[in-house]
Parts: sequence; C-alpha cells; structure tokens
Amino acid sequence: MNKQTKRQTLSLMLAGVGAMTLTGCFPLVAGGMAGGALVIADRRNPGTQAIDRGIQLEAESFLIKKYGDNLHVNVSVFNRRVLLTGEVRTEQLKAEVAASVKNMKNVTEVFNELVAAPLSSLSARANDTYLTTRIKSVFVATEGVPSNSMKVVTEASKVYLMGIVTESEANRAVAIAREVPGVKQVTKVFDLISEADKRRLDGNK
Repeated sequence: MNKQTKRQTLSLMLAGVGAMTLTGCFPLVAGGMAGGALVIADRRNPGTQAIDRGIQLEAESFLIKKYGDNLHVNVSVFNRRVLLTGEVRTEQLKAEVAASVKNMKNVTEVFNELVAAPLSSLSARANDTYLTTRIKSVFVATEGVPSNSMKVVTEASKVYLMGIVTESEANRAVAIAREVPGVKQVTKVFDLISEADKRRLDGNK
C-alpha cells in the first residue's frame, strides 16, 4: 500500500468515525469497515479466513442461545485461535464458556480473558470501540505495520493484538497501541513468524 492510498484509507476511516458518532451506529459500522479491510492483504489463506469466520459465528450463536443476556462475551478469532473477552457472572461460568468454545470444531487454542464481574455499560463498550478504531487508523498510516493481517480487540480499555506477524512487527504494533490515549494495557496474542515466512506469505522473494 503506497503513501497516497494509506492517506486515503485513513481519511475514510476517520470520516466514518465522525459519521458513526452522529448516527449512533458506531460499533456496527466500525466492525464492518474493519472486516472489509482485512481481506485486502491478509496473511491467512482464504480457507483459514472462512474457518475463522465460521468459528466466530458458531461460538456467538452458541453463547446467545445458552446464556442469553446473562453474560457479555466478545469472540475474536484469528488463525483458528480464539480470544474471549468480556464479563461473566462467576468464575465457574468463565471456565465453562472457555471449555465449550475449546471443544468446537477447528479451534486450536483459546485465550480466556473473561472476567467475573458485572456486565459492562454501553458507554464503556462504545469507548472500547472508539479506541479500537483509533489504533487501527494509526496502524494503517504507519509503515512496517501489517494492519491488514492483524486484529485489534479492546475490552475495558485493555487492548489485545492478534495476527500473523514477525517479532519486530509485533513490537512496533505494541509500541504504537500503548501511545494511544486511554489505553490501559496492551497484550500480544500474535502468531509469530520468521522474516523468511513473512516474505513467502507476502509474495516477496
């Protein structure tokens, strides 16, 4: 992605933020924009992307049907690894949810970051969405950060970074996220690859 394209993408994302704030549809549209951007240069192959989406939909459907409004769980999937964030009523329920997701088809690993606490407010969730969008915007505008092969998840102002990246890319992304005002903590949930694997996946010799 050249500098002009990055500037255009950043402008569109920021413009979208303003429009979403005015219409009250911030979380839904922001997620849709992010999903579209990830398809452009994702280091996962198309089959893995489809599997990840299937895992997410299955897990979300299962949690809604079984628990309804008794919990608030965000399911994030990248390369068949699942990150669970949000709030549940008890520690027992936290373990139960993670175990259920771990047993789903194609899931290789579950990172259980759920907390036993009262469910978060809508304003807190909106703030998390805002932080996620800000971080993504900076990633897109920064050289050396493979934003199209990364996922940013924010819960209670704590940021989780997923994706297929090299160690240097991971460190750069973490440093950037930590500088965004309002971010309390940054946790890496990356699949680390070598520079040789990076060149292969990116189609460079």
